[in-house]
Amino acid sequence: MKTRLTLSALLIAALPLAAQADNAAERALHLHQAPLAPQGRHVEPASQATETVGSGGDSAAMQHARTALKANTIDTRFAASADRLAPARDATS
Repeated sequence: MKTRLTLSALLIAALPLAAQADNAAERALHLHQAPLAPQGRHVEPASQATETVGSGGDSAAMQHARTALKANTIDTRFAASADRLAPARDATS
């Protein structure tokens, strides 16, 4: 009696899983048969794409950002001290 009840419960629980697996297999088959890119898509030639890149492989925006960072840098120097808590005391006093 228990075996029949357990077996029927397992079969009922497995039905939705089997239905989802069938749907997933169908979607995967459709996905793999579809072309990777639309046929009418225009691709930019490589010569136009490299015009925006400046020297060293950086774009103009990257060069501008690096220049701004270099202009705003602060020279940081740490004084050697035997007291490990001196920076904390200096910061809070």
